[in-house]
Amino acid sequence: MAIDDLLNEGPKNFRTRWLGYDRIQVDEEYARLEAQLDLACTDRDAALETAEDLARHLEEARSELAEYRTLHAGHNKDNAVSGCIRYLLHVARRKADEIEDEARARAEDAVQRAEESAGRHAVLLDEAEQESQRRLAEASRRAQEIVGEALERSRAMLAELAERQRLLDQWYAEVTTAPNMPSQRSPEPASAETTSVTR
Repeated sequence: MAIDDLLNEGPKNFRTRWLGYDRIQVDEEYARLEAQLDLACTDRDAALETAEDLARHLEEARSELAEYRTLHAGHNKDNAVSGCIRYLLHVARRKADEIEDEARARAEDAVQRAEESAGRHAVLLDEAEQESQRRLAEASRRAQEIVGEALERSRAMLAELAERQRLLDQWYAEVTTAPNMPSQRSPEPASAETTSVTR
């Protein structure tokens, strides 16, 4: 529905209630008008887009016609075939130039993207190398710490064992040189009763 149709619908009468107009009826009418306005705006935008496309095509046609007339200026009707050939060659050359320009632009874009990607990969490789070197240095430092701690513990254990051995040797020397040491007990012979019971 066109905007003119919306405007030409005439006044709308709403039912009245005790506190004024019927709100439900007003809301429904408002929603209907809003939907029609949205549809009219969509139609308008589509018409403008179509008009822009047609204007662009018309301008291209005018440009080609001007080129054709320029190429045929000063030639008579008998020479129309050669003029058409010249025009077709001109159009083909122009299209070839456009294709070449587009291919060159794409190639340059591809080269630029490849260089950027290579640069990003080089940065990532450098960061990975730095990280691996850092982790290797950290692992080496930690290994040295662990070896140092183990050596320190083993030295402390050896010192403690040496001290215990010294104390044990000292105690043994004191025991063996003591004057009141009891003599070693010999095993008692078995009695006759024990022998008979065993048998």
